[in-house]
Amino acid sequence: MQSILCAGSIALDTTRTPFATAERVLGGAASYFSYSASFFSPVSLVSIVGNDFPKEHWDFLAKRTGLDLAGVQRSASEKTFFYDSSFGYDLGGRTTNETQLNSLATFNPVVPNSAAENSRFVYLATMPPQKQLAVLKSVKNCGFSAMDTIEFYINTEREALLKTIAAVDCLVLNDAEVRLLTKESNLLKAGKKIWDMGPKVVVIKKGEHGCLLFYHGAVYPFPAFPLEELKDPTGAGDSFAGGFIGYLAKHGVERDGLTPAQLRKAIAYGSVMGSFAVEDFSLKRLAAIDAEDIAERFEQYRSLVQF
Repeated sequence: MQSILCAGSIALDTTRTPFATAERVLGGAASYFSYSASFFSPVSLVSIVGNDFPKEHWDFLAKRTGLDLAGVQRSASEKTFFYDSSFGYDLGGRTTNETQLNSLATFNPVVPNSAAENSRFVYLATMPPQKQLAVLKSVKNCGFSAMDTIEFYINTEREALLKTIAAVDCLVLNDAEVRLLTKESNLLKAGKKIWDMGPKVVVIKKGEHGCLLFYHGAVYPFPAFPLEELKDPTGAGDSFAGGFIGYLAKHGVERDGLTPAQLRKAIAYGSVMGSFAVEDFSLKRLAAIDAEDIAERFEQYRSLVQF
């Protein structure tokens, strides 16, 4: 088992659906990823929260076994990153209502010495690409690195983003972001274009339609885990990444030891963790599961994809 470093956002989210609204709940890419990944391996979280961050949210993260908050800064003068969004009846496409970067805008990530020395796996969740690259460079013996980004940075900081993408082993993006990044409408062509940017592993998330894995000249399609209850898709992608990277870290599968079989299994665990996340608002569903629940759903998923 190897430790994981995750750098990115902790947020307060207001999520609106036609069926319910959750206001100022715990969110953020790093929150979802770290909680999901902590079921598999220890995680050091590097982020920032503001002076309005509720104690109940802090305590919720702090009590999570395997999650180290030593790298989370607490701003006394600024508020926490806030994101307000809405979903339609299909709970598919999301509309952004309001984004307040607040403390995230001036956040200068500082990786604790212990995490910089001991983390073999690195996940760079959404934040400015220059800061992602700085975090990656601060880790002394990284064995496998992955990153995500969003439309905002693809449009406004493309050159810096391309430098960061070239430095990581794996890029995890949704289909809309991949099309925007590569200027290709066809996802097969787009995924192969990203290979040329540097990453050996490319994962394209397609929401309820599953994902595509690109590795070693081949493309592997995966379905999503079928669900009857879906309440909040907000953290699905980051929880997916937590299961994916968490599995690799648990089994010590680094860049030089990757195989298609191991990556397919990691994708399966990612799909399982993403499926749990969407069954309730915020991190509530992830907090309610245990290792047995994950193992049971993994077996169900494995029978579905037959590997």
